[in-house]
Amino acid sequence: MTALTVIVPVFNEEKRLVSSVHQLVNWLARHGGNHELVFVDDGSTDATAKLLSDLARKYRRLRVIRLPRNRGKGAAVREGLKVARGKAVLFMDVDLSTAPSQIPLALRQLDSGYDIAIGSRAMRGSRLPIPQPLLRRISGRIFNSAVRVILGLPYADTQCGFKAMTRKTAGQMARTLRLDGFDFDVELLLLARRHGLRVAEFPITWNDRVHSTVRLMAHSLKMFSTLFSLRKKFRNEVTFHPVMALPLILTSVALAIVGQILMKHGARSLTDTHVGAGFLGAIAANHYVWGGLSCFGLSAVTWLIALAKVDLSFAFPMLSLGFVATAVYSWLYFGEILSRNRILGIGLVVLGVFLIAISGAPPAQSGGTRK
Repeated sequence: MTALTVIVPVFNEEKRLVSSVHQLVNWLARHGGNHELVFVDDGSTDATAKLLSDLARKYRRLRVIRLPRNRGKGAAVREGLKVARGKAVLFMDVDLSTAPSQIPLALRQLDSGYDIAIGSRAMRGSRLPIPQPLLRRISGRIFNSAVRVILGLPYADTQCGFKAMTRKTAGQMARTLRLDGFDFDVELLLLARRHGLRVAEFPITWNDRVHSTVRLMAHSLKMFSTLFSLRKKFRNEVTFHPVMALPLILTSVALAIVGQILMKHGARSLTDTHVGAGFLGAIAANHYVWGGLSCFGLSAVTWLIALAKVDLSFAFPMLSLGFVATAVYSWLYFGEILSRNRILGIGLVVLGVFLIAISGAPPAQSGGTRK
């Protein structure tokens, strides 16, 4: 049985293809045991196809799959997964930004019982001797933060092109992956969650390479929009991040603030009314009071919806911001004194909101995610 299948998707890589193939073939010959090397040509329009044909005749363990047109990295990897025969299946980038010497690190995770192993450039212990340009690093961090918030995936780096999986998992992914572009990595991890697979994220050594096929603006915009489509498709697998509840919580806070302000206005207009039937009638006719009560009711409904999505410990201090806003408004508009206790209360609420906001993070994925 083939021990290892290495899949390499390529598109218009005539300049560095031969060198990369030589490096991979030589490393696998020394360390790969019984292996196969599968190059998937994603409809290249340069000399890549011819070079691959020549290399396949030279190296008997090299297999070539050619797609009739360019469809995207996800489609190329999926075609490679369909034909993989290895007990372990790994895909990596043709630029060798992750060197073949990192392959044993991925296989070690599979040997430990994990179904999928994903290399990470962002974990502690990762080494980037040649880092990406600053703009790409920033956009990558923003994208991974969006993945955490929108999809609840806890990984530090979903887009590293160095991933391995068991043969059984490769078969599952070949049948169920649908995305053709660079966003297929996120879909793969969501499918892993759906199937209850164990995922290990591990630090790697990674070097930036020139002539990347990723077009920062075009691909980034498309990938960000795909996250919301994936959220809808995998709604049962998405872990709700507290940040996603902020619109509900802030709406509840705003309604509570408006309600308190209206009630204060209503109370001031009733200060000269004596308690009795006339007082009750004045309350019933007071538009401020009714407006305040309506806002409180809407705030409560929004609050309950928020509580259905996030933990009370996160939502309660956010609602307490209403106390702060009302106290400040009363001081500025009505001239009420800000007592020492009220100032202390404001400080504690603001501190509590800050501490909980910076600690909000999705729970780790069940099923053995390692970070």
